[in-house]
Amino acid sequence: MTARHDRPLTDTTWAQIATQLIDAAGIAPYGDLDACRWIALRHARDHVHLVTTLVRQDGRIPEMHGYWYRMRDTCDRIEAELGLLLTCSSRT
Repeated sequence: MTARHDRPLTDTTWAQIATQLIDAAGIAPYGDLDACRWIALRHARDHVHLVTTLVRQDGRIPEMHGYWYRMRDTCDRIEAELGLLLTCSSRT
């Protein structure tokens, strides 16, 4: 979710963000054709929803131990790269 005063992001940028977060979570690592299937749903200017299955195409369960921390770190990095207000981090 972007902050109220952040610039609007394009659909392409949101797609890149979603892909990076899904990769960080271990749900669909880059290049893994057997990864879990997922979608990003954007219905507002400031955020997307990520919806995923939690069973890979090869029938295995994805390794997601510590996924929340990896996603939070990725979110912090993306916000810094895009010059957005840091909203994901719960660190002070």
